[in-house]
Amino acid sequence: MAAVVVNNNMLISSSAASRFEVRSVWAHNLDQEFALIRSVLPFHPFVALDTEYPGIVVTSKDPYCTLNLPQRYDLIRANVEALRIIQVGLTLSDAAGNLPCTLYSDGTYVRYVWEFNFRDFDINRDRYAPPSVKLLKANGIDFQKNQVWGIDSCRFAAHLATSGLLSFGHFSPVSWVTFQGAYDFAFLVKMLTCDCKLPKTVDEFLDLVRFFFGKRVFDVKHLSKHCHGLYGGLERMASVVQVERAVGSRHQSGSDSLLTWQVFYQIASRVNSVLIDRPEHMGTLFGLELQ
Repeated sequence: MAAVVVNNNMLISSSAASRFEVRSVWAHNLDQEFALIRSVLPFHPFVALDTEYPGIVVTSKDPYCTLNLPQRYDLIRANVEALRIIQVGLTLSDAAGNLPCTLYSDGTYVRYVWEFNFRDFDINRDRYAPPSVKLLKANGIDFQKNQVWGIDSCRFAAHLATSGLLSFGHFSPVSWVTFQGAYDFAFLVKMLTCDCKLPKTVDEFLDLVRFFFGKRVFDVKHLSKHCHGLYGGLERMASVVQVERAVGSRHQSGSDSLLTWQVFYQIASRVNSVLIDRPEHMGTLFGLELQ
């Protein structure tokens, strides 16, 4: 019977039943979940990121597509500084597309992703876009539960800083994958800098992204520009590359981070496998090379 190495030299029958699971992380299990991340990261150095936040509250009088790069960044900075994070999703994988997994006694193995739930956002106090909050509620976000059981973002940032996920200006084997990831990284930078103001210029911001996350940053939305017929949102792209959502629902960060990874993997495998095989080839954010 064929076997595959899934992680930590664990052999699992290729005929075994399998499923995906979102590991919900709250204040009470944050320590143990980051311990698990640290243990599997050496075998799964690709990290897909998604964030959920309460919409856009600062807009431009001009269409977004007409804004230049500094203007787009100014808009992102204004929103991230005005808003509070709700969820962060992380999907870890190896270069062959294998996620971390657990083998159960019944022969089922579960591949898992992480969904971190934060207490920062208070719907009775903080700014938000009502349509966005309504959409998040409809897709299962319980704001009251987050307030009671959620993670403080400063505590999350402290764990992130010691997890091995960040580069801090040095060489790191970790590659980051996002879909329109400017907001995702802006929220993480905000947390990692103790809720400080974001840098005033896009160049200063990208310097911080390089410092924390290294140069291996890929944005699926930007990469899709090089693929004929691939455009639109994450759901549409997933349909085009024939990837189905494996677990959860849209607008939940764990599920969306997994779908982001799966779409990226299909693009990289079909168009430019060097993205997977040699991750020192730089990705993009804002359509700029991170070099």
